[in-house]
Amino acid sequence: HYKHVAVQYADDVIAGNVVAGVEIVAACKRFKADLARDDLELREHDPDLAINIMQTTLVHAQGEDLEGHALLGTPFILQPWQVFIIYNLLGFYYRGTNERRFKEAFIEVARKNGKTSMIAGLAWAVAILQRHSGSVCYIVAAALKQTLQAFHFLTFSLRYQKIDSQFEIKDNSFEHSIKYTFRKADGTPDGSIEIVAMPSNPDSQDSFNCNFAIADEVAAYKRPAQYNRFKEAQSAYTNKLMIGITTAGDNINSFGYGRQEYAVKVATGLVKDDALFAFVARADQDEKGNVDYTDPVQHQKANPSYGVTKRPADLMNAALQAQND
Repeated sequence: HYKHVAVQYADDVIAGNVVAGVEIVAACKRFKADLARDDLELREHDPDLAINIMQTTLVHAQGEDLEGHALLGTPFILQPWQVFIIYNLLGFYYRGTNERRFKEAFIEVARKNGKTSMIAGLAWAVAILQRHSGSVCYIVAAALKQTLQAFHFLTFSLRYQKIDSQFEIKDNSFEHSIKYTFRKADGTPDGSIEIVAMPSNPDSQDSFNCNFAIADEVAAYKRPAQYNRFKEAQSAYTNKLMIGITTAGDNINSFGYGRQEYAVKVATGLVKDDALFAFVARADQDEKGNVDYTDPVQHQKANPSYGVTKRPADLMNAALQAQND
């Protein structure tokens, strides 16, 4: 059971025990306020099961910990900020109904904090959770190479656990997908899952129908259609979820920047959108948008995995090199 982890993370952020930027503080305050709402209830089953699925079936495909020990094949253990996100997305229901509260999410985290692996794992878990509805999950990005990072994280885990032969896995120049039909003891179907990785081509005429979609690196999306076509593909499902994730970009005229600005307004309460969850990890800015990028406190605010997957010395060294260049 992981509710206490999500609640403790929110309490620690609000109290200042965990360093976080104003947007994450606002997201945690929103979470605590949602717990007190009469029209919402936090159900632990789905987020707990999703987290357990991820942590018992997924393993690291590469990398080392801060002490230099190889992570290859070690269990994929979620950090508190990741548990917090999953509990928000899957836990809140409108009281007395089977309808989940959040239908959309915007997650911004700096590079190498583990967001792509987490979101790929979440697609895997949600597919299994909603298998009775015929789960179809799309992982899309502006470039196919980006989507394959998430897809290959999943296929590596299946092969490492030696259960890949049970699934229909296609990984070729035409298709990248994982499919499986669940069956009861008597052989009758008991739901199905399909996870597909592909580039987000706004000019494609394909007809999509899914309950879960991940738009990776939305900062690179040039047109809203690259995002909206998958959001619109979820109309057949009540409990759908469209997630946009990014490391942030450098074009204020991009679709991703617009989504970021809207998400910040929702997180901080300037705009009310009960269906959107926002988790924006970034350094604090002054009124002109400037950031003290050599301040380790700001490094922590942009990197929730600071000291876990992100090495503080590397961040400081890069900041000083940028200052001196």
